Amino acid sequence: MGNEIRLGKVSAVDYATGMVRVVYHEKDDSVTRMIPLLSSEYAMPEVEDQVLVLHLSNGAEAGVVIGRPWSKKNKPPEGAAGLYRKDMARTPGEAMIRYKDGTFTLKVNNAVVSGNLTVTGALTVAGKITAQSVEASGDVVAAGVSLASHTHTDSVGGSTTAPD
Repeated sequence: MGNEIRLGKVSAVDYATGMVRVVYHEKDDSVTRMIPLLSSEYAMPEVEDQVLVLHLSNGAEAGVVIGRPWSKKNKPPEGAAGLYRKDMARTPGEAMIRYKDGTFTLKVNNAVVSGNLTVTGALTVAGKITAQSVEASGDVVAAGVSLASHTHTDSVGGSTTAPD
Protein backbone atom coordinates (compact mmCIF):
# COMPACT_ATOMS: atom_id res chain seq x y z
CA MET A 1 0.00 0.00 0.00
CA GLY A 2 1.40 3.42 -0.95
CA ASN A 3 0.76 6.83 0.52
CA GLU A 4 -2.88 7.82 0.30
CA ILE A 5 -4.76 11.03 1.04
CA ARG A 6 -8.26 10.55 2.46
CA LEU A 7 -11.08 12.83 3.49
CA GLY A 8 -12.68 11.92 6.81
CA LYS A 9 -14.37 13.35 9.89
CA VAL A 10 -12.90 13.76 13.34
CA SER A 11 -14.55 11.30 15.73
CA ALA A 12 -12.48 11.97 18.88
CA VAL A 13 -10.00 14.60 20.06
CA ASP A 14 -7.18 14.25 22.61
CA TYR A 15 -6.33 17.87 23.39
CA ALA A 16 -3.38 17.01 25.65
CA THR A 17 -1.50 15.02 22.98
CA GLY A 18 -2.66 16.98 19.93
CA MET A 19 -4.08 13.84 18.33
CA VAL A 20 -7.43 12.81 16.83
CA ARG A 21 -9.31 9.75 15.61
CA VAL A 22 -10.79 9.99 12.14
CA VAL A 23 -13.76 8.04 10.76
CA TYR A 24 -14.19 7.25 7.07
CA HIS A 25 -17.89 6.87 6.33
CA GLU A 26 -17.22 5.75 2.75
CA LYS A 27 -15.01 2.91 4.08
CA ASP A 28 -17.66 1.18 6.23
CA ASP A 29 -17.15 3.69 9.05
CA SER A 30 -13.58 2.50 9.68
CA VAL A 31 -11.81 4.52 12.38
CA THR A 32 -8.12 5.31 12.70
CA ARG A 33 -6.13 4.98 15.88
CA MET A 34 -5.17 8.31 17.46
CA ILE A 35 -3.09 10.16 14.85
CA PRO A 36 -1.27 13.52 15.09
CA LEU A 37 -1.97 16.78 13.32
CA LEU A 38 0.70 18.19 11.04
CA SER A 39 1.23 21.56 12.66
CA SER A 40 3.67 23.96 14.19
CA GLU A 41 0.86 25.66 16.09
CA TYR A 42 -1.90 24.44 18.38
CA ALA A 43 -5.31 24.67 16.69
CA MET A 44 -7.24 21.47 17.30
CA PRO A 45 -10.25 20.52 15.16
CA GLU A 46 -13.53 19.56 16.80
CA VAL A 47 -15.52 16.32 16.54
CA GLU A 48 -17.36 16.21 13.17
CA ASP A 49 -14.84 18.56 11.48
CA GLN A 50 -13.85 17.35 8.03
CA VAL A 51 -10.07 16.77 7.70
CA LEU A 52 -7.56 15.60 5.11
CA VAL A 53 -5.39 12.69 6.28
CA LEU A 54 -2.15 11.53 4.69
CA HIS A 55 -1.83 7.81 5.31
CA LEU A 56 1.70 6.49 5.32
CA SER A 57 2.88 3.39 3.50
CA ASN A 58 3.51 1.50 6.76
CA GLY A 59 -0.15 0.82 7.53
CA ALA A 60 -3.76 1.88 6.97
CA GLU A 61 -4.00 3.41 10.44
CA ALA A 62 -0.61 5.18 10.41
CA GLY A 63 -1.09 8.72 9.23
CA VAL A 64 -1.12 12.42 9.94
CA VAL A 65 -3.94 14.98 9.66
CA ILE A 66 -2.73 17.63 7.23
CA GLY A 67 -5.56 20.10 7.83
CA ARG A 68 -9.14 21.18 7.33
CA PRO A 69 -10.06 21.86 3.69
CA TRP A 70 -12.31 24.73 2.67
CA SER A 71 -15.77 23.45 1.81
CA LYS A 72 -19.42 24.55 1.67
CA LYS A 73 -19.58 24.17 5.48
CA ASN A 74 -16.07 25.55 6.16
CA LYS A 75 -15.83 28.68 4.00
CA PRO A 76 -13.06 31.28 4.24
CA PRO A 77 -14.32 34.36 6.14
CA GLU A 78 -12.92 36.56 3.35
CA GLY A 79 -10.67 36.18 0.34
CA ALA A 80 -8.43 38.49 -1.64
CA ALA A 81 -5.06 38.56 -3.37
CA GLY A 82 -2.28 39.51 -0.96
CA LEU A 83 -4.36 38.75 2.15
CA TYR A 84 -3.00 36.85 5.15
CA ARG A 85 -5.55 36.07 7.85
CA LYS A 86 -5.46 33.76 10.85
CA ASP A 87 -8.62 33.30 12.89
CA MET A 88 -7.88 32.06 16.40
CA ALA A 89 -11.47 31.34 17.40
CA ARG A 90 -14.11 29.10 15.85
CA THR A 91 -16.23 32.18 15.08
CA PRO A 92 -14.57 34.13 12.22
CA GLY A 93 -13.47 37.61 13.26
CA GLU A 94 -13.84 36.99 17.01
CA ALA A 95 -10.07 36.80 17.51
CA MET A 96 -7.75 37.17 14.53
CA ILE A 97 -4.68 38.61 12.92
CA ARG A 98 -4.91 40.05 9.44
CA TYR A 99 -2.46 41.63 7.01
CA LYS A 100 -3.25 43.24 3.66
CA ASP A 101 -1.82 46.16 1.73
CA GLY A 102 0.55 47.27 4.52
CA THR A 103 -2.08 47.21 7.28
CA PHE A 104 -1.75 44.75 10.16
CA THR A 105 -4.86 44.15 12.28
CA LEU A 106 -5.01 42.34 15.60
CA LYS A 107 -8.51 41.79 16.95
CA VAL A 108 -9.03 40.35 20.44
CA ASN A 109 -11.19 41.18 23.44
CA ASN A 110 -8.23 41.40 25.83
CA ALA A 111 -4.59 41.66 24.75
CA VAL A 112 -1.90 41.02 27.33
CA VAL A 113 1.70 42.06 26.69
CA SER A 114 4.33 40.62 28.99
CA GLY A 115 7.42 42.76 28.69
CA ASN A 116 7.79 45.85 26.56
CA LEU A 117 5.63 47.04 23.71
CA THR A 118 7.28 49.48 21.33
CA VAL A 119 5.20 51.33 18.77
CA THR A 120 6.97 53.28 16.05
CA GLY A 121 4.62 55.72 14.42
CA ALA A 122 1.12 56.66 15.47
CA LEU A 123 -0.87 54.68 18.03
CA THR A 124 -4.63 55.11 18.10
CA VAL A 125 -6.53 53.60 21.01
CA ALA A 126 -10.31 53.34 20.97
CA GLY A 127 -11.02 52.26 24.51
CA LYS A 128 -9.06 52.06 27.72
CA ILE A 129 -5.39 51.43 28.46
CA THR A 130 -4.49 50.00 31.84
CA ALA A 131 -0.78 50.11 32.60
CA GLN A 132 1.66 50.57 35.44
CA SER A 133 3.58 53.13 33.41
CA VAL A 134 3.53 54.59 29.93
CA GLU A 135 6.40 56.41 28.23
CA ALA A 136 6.05 58.51 25.12
CA SER A 137 8.78 60.29 23.22
CA GLY A 138 6.29 62.55 21.46
CA ASP A 139 3.03 64.25 22.37
CA VAL A 140 0.18 62.29 23.91
CA VAL A 141 -3.34 63.40 23.02
CA ALA A 142 -6.32 62.12 24.99
CA ALA A 143 -9.91 63.24 24.34
CA GLY A 144 -8.50 65.91 22.04
CA VAL A 145 -6.26 67.41 24.75
CA SER A 146 -2.51 67.58 24.09
CA LEU A 147 -0.29 66.66 27.02
CA ALA A 148 2.62 68.65 25.54
CA SER A 149 0.72 71.93 25.16
CA HIS A 150 -1.96 71.57 27.85
CA THR A 151 -2.30 74.46 30.35
CA HIS A 152 -4.66 75.28 33.20
CA THR A 153 -6.28 78.53 34.32
CA ASP A 154 -6.79 79.01 38.06
CA SER A 155 -9.75 80.66 39.78
CA VAL A 156 -8.07 84.10 40.00
CA GLY A 157 -7.15 84.34 36.30
CA GLY A 158 -3.59 82.99 36.41
CA SER A 159 -2.51 80.17 34.13
CA THR A 160 0.14 77.51 33.93
CA THR A 161 2.65 77.07 31.16
CA ALA A 162 2.90 74.01 28.99
CA PRO A 163 5.18 71.26 30.31
CA ASP A 164 8.86 71.31 29.31
